[in-house]
Amino acid sequence: MENTTLTIRITSSLRALGICWFVSGVALGLYIWDARGSFLFFFWSLPFFVVGWTLVGVPIIAMGNQILRIPKALLGVAGATAGAMVMLLPTLVLWAISLGTQHFKLDWAYLKGWPLFGAGIGGTGVILYSWLLSRAIYRKMPKLNID
Repeated sequence: MENTTLTIRITSSLRALGICWFVSGVALGLYIWDARGSFLFFFWSLPFFVVGWTLVGVPIIAMGNQILRIPKALLGVAGATAGAMVMLLPTLVLWAISLGTQHFKLDWAYLKGWPLFGAGIGGTGVILYSWLLSRAIYRKMPKLNID
């Protein structure tokens, strides 16, 4: 297996991120049965996807081809955990800012909402990145003789 360039890894990562972002917005619109929900999701979710890509995507890009040796189930669990943590990040920041004066109740009903949605996106995104990277490795690139 040849080593991929940084450009290919970043491109594969951004493609996986874009696909997950678009499909999640469409899925949310179909779930709530309102196109306005999709458009709202496309604008509202950008900071979460940027934070998720920064916390998860950049280290995975730095791993290089090592990501292809990790089993897909383990990748899915790690991505799902990261996605849920990204969705819980605003609650944790508010709790830290309030210095314990605000009490946040993280019951099961709350965890089945947005954190579970983020877990699905995170797990799918990491597995999709692995698949896109493996496809990019075996794609034949034309060799141009420019002298």
